[in-house]
Amino acid sequence: MIKRLWCWVLGGMLVLLPMCQLEAQGENTILYGQTLNGQITTETFRIVYAFQGAGGEIIDAMLLRQRGDLDPALFLLNPAGELLARADDNDGYNATLVSIALPQDGTYFLVASRFGGALGATTGTFSLTLQRVGVVSDPRLTTGGALPLRYGDSLVDTLDNSIPQRIYTFTALRGEIVSVRMQRVSGDLDPTLIFADAEGKVILINDEDPNRPGTLDAAITHFRIQRSGSYLIAATRFGGEAGTSRGAYNLSLERLSEDQIGLTPELAEALEYGAVVTGQITNDQFNRYYLITAQQGDVLTIEVTTTRGDTLDPALILLDSRLRSLVGHDFNSRGRSARITSYRIPADGAYVLVVSRFNRETGSTSGRYTLTVRVQ
Repeated sequence: MIKRLWCWVLGGMLVLLPMCQLEAQGENTILYGQTLNGQITTETFRIVYAFQGAGGEIIDAMLLRQRGDLDPALFLLNPAGELLARADDNDGYNATLVSIALPQDGTYFLVASRFGGALGATTGTFSLTLQRVGVVSDPRLTTGGALPLRYGDSLVDTLDNSIPQRIYTFTALRGEIVSVRMQRVSGDLDPTLIFADAEGKVILINDEDPNRPGTLDAAITHFRIQRSGSYLIAATRFGGEAGTSRGAYNLSLERLSEDQIGLTPELAEALEYGAVVTGQITNDQFNRYYLITAQQGDVLTIEVTTTRGDTLDPALILLDSRLRSLVGHDFNSRGRSARITSYRIPADGAYVLVVSRFNRETGSTSGRYTLTVRVQ
């Protein structure tokens, strides 16, 4: 808490820096995709780097300690020298700005510093990396800029005729399963959610929450991320700019926890060719589900092996996208492994692989396993 307070204080000090001081260090420029090295010393507690940004661009920046006891802090200032974002990850090794959308064209400033700023005591060398990770190209999704959103966040804001939508951005990894909910807090607001990629291409639109029938709340639940990167969420109202409802809303972003992934076919864990994963079969959870995206003609060999010391008698079955059985092994025999050998995929699409045990629900064995998926 004390460290966070210091970050606020330092952030306020940076906002008050005269523009002439920023410009004096403008020779320290950084480009997208570039990594620069620097040093914080007793005499130099901050270094300012300038870069050219365009409105709608989405950036990541990371300040990583290399040597010394430096406790990094990183600040992003807009062209007017005002604080736009700051980072101090509290691990003492790095400070990272993730998926920050630039609100306008101009010269921006990254300030590499340390915890406590001028009053701090840590020193050392660092590397600073700047990446352009996306751009908001759809004009409908650039109004008012984009605000960073992270898993576990729950934000409250308002919509009316002057601001009919607000844009948020977050980063996700391939295979993650996310849920976004927009709940009305006040007024007659009729919420609508738009889910888009970093280029503004709309993926999903929803104005109903299937878990809250009879309400006007909106939700996108259990959406599987297909590609690692930045994504956009537009919180708007039914009809958008042409709509008439207004009021406050609560927006939340959640990621399905690892212990929930794989419990049902809909929440199957994504597998890549060549993957080697581990899992566990118990009396309460005798099926584990995996998702394989395959192409017609792929020849797969899949094997599950019981971990030494456990009693599991494993079984395998491969299902199509409609959960119809295609091929299986070891549902009528006993052993410490099960194998599907040289199975040729009949069509492009998603397939569900089930790891289970001999006799499935009436079986009695349990334990840990290792699963491998190979393509010839």
